Amino acid sequence: MIIKSNFITLKRYIPSGMPSLDDFAIKSEKINFKVNDQILVKNEWISVDPYMRGRMTERKNYIDPFELGKPMEGGALGKIIESNNKEFKKGEYVISNFGWRDYFISSDNFLTKIDVQKFQPQTFLGPLGFTGHTAYIGLFKIGQLKKNDIVLVSSAAGSVGSIVCQIAKINGCKVIASTGSDEKVKWLEKELGVDHAFNYKKIDNLVLYLKEINPEGFDLYFDNVGGDFLEAAIYRMKNYGKIVICGRISQMNATSPSPGLKNMAHVLVKRLTIKGFLIFDHLNDKEEFYNDMTYWIKSNKLKFKETIVDGLENTPKAFIELLKGRNLGKMLVRIG
Repeated sequence: MIIKSNFITLKRYIPSGMPSLDDFAIKSEKINFKVNDQILVKNEWISVDPYMRGRMTERKNYIDPFELGKPMEGGALGKIIESNNKEFKKGEYVISNFGWRDYFISSDNFLTKIDVQKFQPQTFLGPLGFTGHTAYIGLFKIGQLKKNDIVLVSSAAGSVGSIVCQIAKINGCKVIASTGSDEKVKWLEKELGVDHAFNYKKIDNLVLYLKEINPEGFDLYFDNVGGDFLEAAIYRMKNYGKIVICGRISQMNATSPSPGLKNMAHVLVKRLTIKGFLIFDHLNDKEEFYNDMTYWIKSNKLKFKETIVDGLENTPKAFIELLKGRNLGKMLVRIG
C-alpha cells in the first residue's frame, strides 16, 4: 500500500531572531506500507513546544538539530489505520514523536498505546504527556516541593506553568504567578485559583513589585523564561530557596547574547539551589506522576486549557504564536 504523506520541513537554520513562516515549507512523499510488523498511523493532534526552537539552529544542544528538507519531529497523537503488528491493532491510538506530518509508518519501538476511553485523546499531549510530566518532575524531584511553600511561577499561563501552579495549590502552597496579558491574569486567578497573578509587562521594577506583593520572599521559583525575570527572582528568594530551571523562552529568539546574572552573590549568601533539568532524563519515572495526575483530573482538582490551531499547514504559525506567548495553556494543532 502506497500512501501520500504530507509534512512540514525546515528550509534553513535560524541562528537568532524570531522564526517566520518563510522558514518552513510543506512537502509530501510517498510511503510504502508493506513490511512485517509495520504500523501505519494517521496523526490527529500535534504538539508544538518551546524546546523545538533550539533544534532550528546548528548550535550544539541536548538534542540534534532538525534535518533541513526532512519531516520535522515532535509529540503527536494518531490513530492506527493499518497494522502488520499483532500488538498494535487498527483503530487504536498511539503517542509518538513523529509530529509535523499527517501519515507515517513506524515499528512498535517508537509508539506508545493510549486508552482514549478514559480521557480525550489530546490530554495525553498535555497534562498526561510531556507537559504534565515536566511540571510534576520539576516540582517534586527537582524542586522538592513542600506543603506551605511560597511558589513563584513565570510563564504561568503556558502549558507547563499552568499545571505547575495547580499542582502547587493542590499540595497546600501559596502561588504567585506571572504572565503576559490581563486575560491570562484573570484566568489564573479566577479559574486556576492562584493566590496572585500579574502581568509582568505592566511592571516597571520587578524586584520591588515582588517584594511588595510577597514581602517574606519565595521558597521555590519555577523558571520558564530565564533572563531578567530569573535575576529578579534571585533577589527575592528566601535563604535555602530552590530555583528550578525549566525553560528560557525570553532568550530563545535573542539576536545577541544576553548578559550574565549580576547578582550571583545572592546565590551564595542565601545558599540557594539552582538546578536545570530535561524531562528526557526522566522518561522511566512516570508511574507516580501518572497515578497522581489521573486522580487530579478525574476529581476535577486540575484543569487544563488548550489553544487549538487547525490544519497541518498551519503548524509553523502555531509554533510562532507559541513563541510570541499568544497561547493560553497547551498549544495544539488539530489535523482534520
